Amino acid sequence: MAAPRYRQLADTLRSAIARGDYAVGSQLPPELELAETHGVSRHTARDAIRLLTEAGLIARRRGAGTTVIAAASPSAYVQPLGGVEDLMQYAQTAKLKVLAQKERRLTPDEAARIGGDVERAWLVIDGLRIAEALPLALSRIYVPQPFTGVAGDLGEGRSVHALLDERFGVAAGRIDQEITAELLSAADARALKAEAGGAALRTLRRYHGDDGALILASDSVHPGGRFVYAMTYRREG
Repeated sequence: MAAPRYRQLADTLRSAIARGDYAVGSQLPPELELAETHGVSRHTARDAIRLLTEAGLIARRRGAGTTVIAAASPSAYVQPLGGVEDLMQYAQTAKLKVLAQKERRLTPDEAARIGGDVERAWLVIDGLRIAEALPLALSRIYVPQPFTGVAGDLGEGRSVHALLDERFGVAAGRIDQEITAELLSAADARALKAEAGGAALRTLRRYHGDDGALILASDSVHPGGRFVYAMTYRREG
């Protein structure tokens, strides 16, 4: 049995978006034009657009038309918040694709943000967190001297904190985390295949060794709809 015509049209448009025929940030043709191009009724075109909207591929705004906001249907990564182990699991599941790395001193703004020392060198890593082939986050990771030697082992599928443990025998005994809401910049949106100006979640994590010293920090931006924090609270007593 053939799929309903509106589903067939939705699949056709979904494939076109995935190929880049309609790039992220571009406008999808209006209902009437889609109907004429594909030989269907306007009602069929409207239902196809509804499916793509529900799939998280497009967004409709009054007076602004229909905008492509993702090249693939977002699948939200759910991050439980229960302790250090839960945060460590994120780095194991959402693999890091290294885009650039450089050993340098921190800028004053970076030092203030992560609580780092401007007098020593840091390995600064820019990368994408990938989960199920979808960009989940754009991350900047900071590793201080004397641990910058992990640079040679990046890109092997292991997390940075796991490399610190393997190479130097240091592990995070405490992680401080800050979560803020912001809008995606144009540059971040391009890297994340998302819509510029869209909602985003920013997480700043500072990893401390058992002696309280900062051993690692990460600053990550997650597009809206792709990342969920899940917490459960229970009353004691």
